[in-house]
Amino acid sequence: MYLLVLKQLSIMIIITLAGFIFARIVGVDDNQQKFMSKLLLYFINPFLVFNCFNMEFDVIKLKQLLFTVFLGLVTHGVMILLGFLSSKEKLDRLGVAFTNCGFVGIPLIRGVFGDEGVFYLMGYLIVFNVLLWTYGYYQLSGTTNVKKIITNPNIIAVTLGLIVFCLPGTLPEVIAKPATMIGDINTTMAMLLLGILFARFEFDKTYLKRIVKFTLLRLVVASIVNLGVILLASKIFGSIENIKMMLYVVYICSMCPSATSIPSLACVFDEDKSYASLVVSITSLFCIITIPSFVALAEFLIG
Repeated sequence: MYLLVLKQLSIMIIITLAGFIFARIVGVDDNQQKFMSKLLLYFINPFLVFNCFNMEFDVIKLKQLLFTVFLGLVTHGVMILLGFLSSKEKLDRLGVAFTNCGFVGIPLIRGVFGDEGVFYLMGYLIVFNVLLWTYGYYQLSGTTNVKKIITNPNIIAVTLGLIVFCLPGTLPEVIAKPATMIGDINTTMAMLLLGILFARFEFDKTYLKRIVKFTLLRLVVASIVNLGVILLASKIFGSIENIKMMLYVVYICSMCPSATSIPSLACVFDEDKSYASLVVSITSLFCIITIPSFVALAEFLIG
């Protein structure tokens, strides 16, 4: 499977490179980048999420989705604890705890496992959004923001998707086709946006020691610890149908680079936006090496 992951990452890298070259030649400013981010996160992504639920109801699938919610809670709990114990810096704690399971995770999982994998990923995404706007928001503001959870387009898409999933039959093609066409833009748009982020990236040497420590925590230490989690889960829940796919989906999501929400939150709460952007850029670069490597290790240990 690690070869499939490597192949999909290679495809994503080529699209990212195209975005990088375009941004270098034409130039992209903050407002344009923010518009693209919002378009992807709040419009294209929700359509992809919603479309993954457009299938015949299956009680086993519903139970499997709930199981990935449970796995997502466990892995997030591990990463939150790791971030809390390893650093006193708020942004470092959040960067370790929250991954780019949307921009990077969705196209990667879809490329490897198809829409079924993205369906399972929704369990992880639910946990991510709830914890980001409770624990994450609290870390920076001292309060929580329940409204942000309820009104998040991705959470709304999951809710509507679950309703459609539980209804008899599937959506008529006149509705399903446009949703599919919009959702299909996700991978290309996400990678082009990442390329633009790299094109505008400026490295500050004063962050060198801190960023090296952080990158090792996010991409290596967290991956090793969560590997232990999925190994244990494979032993305890090995009889569950499709258990390996669910484990790999959650594990890959937990190994993604730091969430792009972190620079946005840093901007809102007057934290170090430059460092937050650096965290996303550096971890996005090196995850190309770490994700296939740890998937290969997981395959060796789990099968």
